[in-house]
Amino acid sequence: MDGLVEELLRLESAKHKALVEIDASAYDASVRAQLRLLSASKRSGLRVSSVERLLSLSQLITLNTRLLQNLISTTPWFAFSKNSYTAEGRVAAPATSGRVSVEA
Repeated sequence: MDGLVEELLRLESAKHKALVEIDASAYDASVRAQLRLLSASKRSGLRVSSVERLLSLSQLITLNTRLLQNLISTTPWFAFSKNSYTAEGRVAAPATSGRVSVEA
């Protein structure tokens, strides 16, 4: 499980960098990588030997959630990127097309 925690911490750090740089596509790539990692490792009964690393992961997730909430409220184009996210960091339902048709 320690390897899983380390990989999640690495991906969460990549999400943090994307949030700080306001890079929605890099954030999306990190979220998708985390989802793939978690779905591939649904084994129970694994133990963590480094509680400090798990605590670091938890703190970084909390910080990233707050950063995401701030970005969504202050940077609308981040919230309405190709794949937008909820305040909890989950992928929102895909938005409908932003096309507008005007006839003269």
